[in-house]
Amino acid sequence: MDILFQNANVITMCDEQPLLKNAFVGVKEGKIAFVGETAPAESAKRVIDCKNKILMPGLVNAHAHTAMCLMRGYADDYTLQTWLYDKVFPVEARLDERAILAGTKLGFAEMLRTGTTSASDMYFRQPAVAKAAIEYGIRLNLSNAVLAFDPATYDPDADRAVQETRALIADFHGAGNGRIRADAAIHAEYTSYPEVWEFVTDFALKNDLCLHVHVSETKREHEECIARRGVTPTKALFDAGVMRAKVLAAHGVWLEDEDMDILAANGASVASCPVSNLKLGSGIARLSEMKRRGVNVALGTDGCCSNNTHDLFEEIKFAALLQKGVSGDPTAVTAYETLKMATVGGAKAQGRENEIGHIKEGFEADIILIDTDLPMLRPVYDPISTAAYAATGRDVCLTMVQGRILYENGSFTTIDVNEAIHEVEEYAVPIVLG
Repeated sequence: MDILFQNANVITMCDEQPLLKNAFVGVKEGKIAFVGETAPAESAKRVIDCKNKILMPGLVNAHAHTAMCLMRGYADDYTLQTWLYDKVFPVEARLDERAILAGTKLGFAEMLRTGTTSASDMYFRQPAVAKAAIEYGIRLNLSNAVLAFDPATYDPDADRAVQETRALIADFHGAGNGRIRADAAIHAEYTSYPEVWEFVTDFALKNDLCLHVHVSETKREHEECIARRGVTPTKALFDAGVMRAKVLAAHGVWLEDEDMDILAANGASVASCPVSNLKLGSGIARLSEMKRRGVNVALGTDGCCSNNTHDLFEEIKFAALLQKGVSGDPTAVTAYETLKMATVGGAKAQGRENEIGHIKEGFEADIILIDTDLPMLRPVYDPISTAAYAATGRDVCLTMVQGRILYENGSFTTIDVNEAIHEVEEYAVPIVLG
């Protein structure tokens, strides 16, 4: 055995036994090889004592634009339309590959530091990002979303998003021992049209890819689609056949009951981003109703320009508290259910439900430790409650992906953070500022 974690409070995310106290978790050749309440017979090369620590699956950020950490704090307190068209799109038109790589390096360091081990990242220059991520060790689903405003001039073969996705499939799909995957992506209903949706869906089905798309993020987006097409964005995408693919719908703030039923019936997932949605004034997604109707719910941070962090523990707490507050029902989404959204739900949304999301023998060893030997986390009556409601990403003391420790007690093993910060501030920030 390579590493043995001992004396840990283990949140397994397995419904039949979600919590093991003072337990042992063994890692061998990148996978979880042992889980139990008594020590394994096999010895380990390294033993990590987890007294006063919570061990749980790494978090899954199911919707991120990682490189946008370049714009952290750059465009605060705007509506989504002003933020996107007046602030973000002009900056993105100036970003080159070096700037995007600087942003993703810093963003992935932040994710690893705060307990995220896998992310669904939608942005540009993704083949270069994939190459870098193999070195960093993080797990990624990568996509470049198709935007197409003019049916008369759109040519898929000339679209950089399509070209990048093809390059991802050819050179990086399954790379890093399966850590890196390509996704197909449509930006949104309001930035394209049905012929494009059909093309991307067929492309996803042909290559067995998940399909990432923004859906009903704002009331304006949702209502303008109804005015334009006579149906909601979800129904429009469904009518065009998009739900034939494995769909990951980002946001879903304004989903109607019928929309939820369509998503549930077609095995689609929703990546809710409560912090970003609150900050942009977009609203509060009805996660408890999605759950009741059988929709798989995952959590994401969105980009740091609209969040301002990649700390998925913030999303975990907000997801639960908002549902309680809006419904007046403190049981609407429980601590365990919101942790499931950030682990099991995210894994399913990425098409990785048989790989990650559980502390279970045979699963990939994507593991994090939360240090509860801190004044803001004691006492610990229930580790599940502590992880959901008290912990933040800053309490993570170890992050492991595929059995490899990438962050431990203040030190990164694959990313030079000082170099990443320097590259962002000295090279990328001047581009952002124009």
